[in-house]
Amino acid sequence: MTDDIRKQLEKQLEKVNRRLEILDMIEEKLYHMKFLTQRVIDEDLTDEEILEINMKVNNLGEQVSLLDMQATELS
Repeated sequence: MTDDIRKQLEKQLEKVNRRLEILDMIEEKLYHMKFLTQRVIDEDLTDEEILEINMKVNNLGEQVSLLDMQATELS
């Protein structure tokens, strides 16, 4: 294997590893969104608590979108 091919493959491997890291972060944020949403369903929360959770879920959704864009750029 030539050095050029080896370098190219190493670069591709770095991209794949970075993409996997991003996908793990996305998964973690989606899990947190699910947990928060389930709290609203399961618990008797005040309107203020529901609004606060909604803002957190929206914020996490925005973070997921940004991470998804980063992962897509690595494709």
